[in-house]
Amino acid sequence: MKWNLHSRLSPTWVDTASTDAMFGAWLRVGLAWLVIGMAIMPAGPSLNPGKPYQYLVGFALYLPALICLFRPGQAAAFWRQPLVPAVLALLGWGVLSLLWSEARRPDDEIARNLSIAVFLFAWFRGTGNDETHIRRLLTLCAFVLATIAAAAIVWYQFFPNPDSRQAGFGVMANANLAAAAMGAALLWLSVWRTPERGLRLAKAIAWTVLALFVLLTFTRSAWAAMFASLLVLAITRSRRPWRAGMIVAIVGIGCVLLYLPAMIQRGWSLRPAIMQGAWDLFRTDPLIGLGQGSDILIHVGKETLTHAHNLFSQLAIELGLVGLLLWSGIWLAVAWRGWVHRTEPLGRLVLSTWVFAMVMVQFDLPHLLDSPRPGWLVLWLPVALCFALKRPTGVAEVENSR
Repeated sequence: MKWNLHSRLSPTWVDTASTDAMFGAWLRVGLAWLVIGMAIMPAGPSLNPGKPYQYLVGFALYLPALICLFRPGQAAAFWRQPLVPAVLALLGWGVLSLLWSEARRPDDEIARNLSIAVFLFAWFRGTGNDETHIRRLLTLCAFVLATIAAAAIVWYQFFPNPDSRQAGFGVMANANLAAAAMGAALLWLSVWRTPERGLRLAKAIAWTVLALFVLLTFTRSAWAAMFASLLVLAITRSRRPWRAGMIVAIVGIGCVLLYLPAMIQRGWSLRPAIMQGAWDLFRTDPLIGLGQGSDILIHVGKETLTHAHNLFSQLAIELGLVGLLLWSGIWLAVAWRGWVHRTEPLGRLVLSTWVFAMVMVQFDLPHLLDSPRPGWLVLWLPVALCFALKRPTGVAEVENSR
């Protein structure tokens, strides 16, 4: 067989390569804006992403992703990625549940599910499962969020919230949501080593600002989540893991003792009563649920809440046992893949982000099938990161997972 150099350097081949690079860069810009935009753009009602933010995400992320999706072979390659069939099954079940749901705007619910699928495809296509692209993207977002966190800390010194809790701007103008985003960004800075001294100093400053921001939110679930995830990062280190784990534990215990009065003062925040109300709603239709987007009203004393304050309870109410089992399978698979690859930076990031989200969603961030927002990000980003984790192919990797 003759080697045809001309065919390898034909204009068609060059154009295809340049087009792939152009779309990849476009998608990475869109992914960065997805994260950064929610921290700076004005929010809509109930802290929903505002229309300017949605339009820009649509142009910067959804448009190039949809163009790429219809190119030959792209949809099939995406389907073969880990967890994608299960995720699409969950999203499909959510859309199917609209047949019996009392959602006020079913088209919005469909759009939310599509946004999740398009985000995952955009991540797969934009990063190319390349750890360098992922590291640069997440590090850039973390530095920008740290800058915004510093500005928010200064702003709230002059214009504090009535409850004296730190919050951010835009969609993050809520202590719980802001703590979720800034805590996740802190983890993005924690897994990769930086050889350059200047960049190490910048990372240390950004890390400190993000940690301070999370502490000032007085979001107890975020405190617990940050402690647990940093402990996981410490004990999965390749060098002196147990010493690092002891340092994190000592610092965590010190922070608990320091802020113990504030933690006790707020009590249980009605969580036991909310859980009982969620259980009563779940029993209404335990198998298929009330349907995605249905109005959920939980009466606790004189208060009426519109969500269950717990991701798994909320999902069980809306999508029943079918949806709960689908998501639980996906979520446990994410944890397993992170554990198998815990000696790699990406594996440690998946595992620590999973732990961070797992703790937070027990008390806050109840919405899974939703439009982009901080809680949405910490749940779906670990799924996207799993695309870059290779499947175990040898005995050595299997043994390493034990």
